[in-house]
Amino acid sequence: MSHTFSYHFRYDDNAFETETSVKQIDVEDSIGRIYAKFVDPRTAADGGVIDDSRHRLMRSKHEQFVRDALHGLSSGFAVLDASQPWLSFWSLNSLDIMNCEIDLPLRQRAFDTVKRFQDSDGGYCGGYKQLPHMAGTYASIMALVLVGGDEAFQTIDREAMYRWLMTMKQPDGSFAMHTDGEVDVRGVYCAMVIASLLNIMTPELIAGSAEFVAQCQTCEGGIGPFPGVEAHGGYTLCGLAALEILGKTELLNLGRLARWMCARQLAFEGGFNGRTNKLVDGCYSYWVGGAFPILQKALERSPSDDYLYERVALQRYVLACCQEGRMGGLRDKPGKSADLYHTMYGLLGLSLSQHYMGVDPEAQIRDTTSIYSVPARMMQWDSVPVMSNVLGAQSNMLKPVHPVYGVSLVPLAKCVKYFYSLPSLAASLS
Repeated sequence: MSHTFSYHFRYDDNAFETETSVKQIDVEDSIGRIYAKFVDPRTAADGGVIDDSRHRLMRSKHEQFVRDALHGLSSGFAVLDASQPWLSFWSLNSLDIMNCEIDLPLRQRAFDTVKRFQDSDGGYCGGYKQLPHMAGTYASIMALVLVGGDEAFQTIDREAMYRWLMTMKQPDGSFAMHTDGEVDVRGVYCAMVIASLLNIMTPELIAGSAEFVAQCQTCEGGIGPFPGVEAHGGYTLCGLAALEILGKTELLNLGRLARWMCARQLAFEGGFNGRTNKLVDGCYSYWVGGAFPILQKALERSPSDDYLYERVALQRYVLACCQEGRMGGLRDKPGKSADLYHTMYGLLGLSLSQHYMGVDPEAQIRDTTSIYSVPARMMQWDSVPVMSNVLGAQSNMLKPVHPVYGVSLVPLAKCVKYFYSLPSLAASLS
């Protein structure tokens, strides 16, 4: 597979140099040097034809990078003391997406680590005996989804979790991230993911949440953290995914959202930025790229129409520019260091650009009132093999992942099966 690489797509500062334009041009210079290595020299005029068959996912190096981190981190990582569940989630999920073995001893270590963070009053802390936090709770639950098994699931105190979520609930439908903490769209997303997986959704819990997210859509079209604040890729994925769980994506101006999301893919780099006039960053391969499957479903577009972004260009950016070739792991952009955060979100974005994840329009469940409509709608998502598009070697293919939850389908299905065999906390969601 070959595509034209053109310097005509580069940023034009209109002869008005700013700090922002200088940084943008520097990044494009570094990316251009990388892409030039893949260009057929016989076509090299203002760019050339890229030989995309040469791209390889350095799977074994990335696996080793993650496993090395799991064996212990240096003292420099003490700044992440309140992000311990995230380290487990990023690591386990990266291994799972790459189809690497997560053996029983590793599952047990992860389980023993995460279960210590559960607070007796509900929720999970970012570290032992710290304050329960919405993000830490989300990461803990997702790590336990990947650990899997009755033993892991049985340790989750659903009743205490529900009570804690309700204490985080605000009158406008939003959720605080922790007691007396900030309020933004992340809280709604985390709460909806947690509640939908643990079968603890109730009318009281979800009341006003969809409307709060809709109010966070900006004049640009993306979603900001709270009403009146600039749109951002991470909040856009969180808001759109929360609305998909609630079955209320129609509350957004989808056309305006689509335009803003499409504008996040940069023509020269191929990757996404997170806000207007910002630099490309590998993590937005998921935070923006992962929102496109949800947008596709909301717009009721056919799989034959494909997503509203260039999947091949994103894969090229991740494979050519985000892989750390010496030590493994994925990074933000050339010149940056690899880390677990960018490794997981880069792999998520790569997977979602390889696979077409969607819901069969003819079989789509539209009920949003039944408790069981939530897992039924969420588990309708699946990969459409005929629409897969893997850049480079077929060995680059990753596991398909759920765009809303950001994990592969099998552990997600096992979690849903376990918790929806338990009694619900409400008769319906209406």
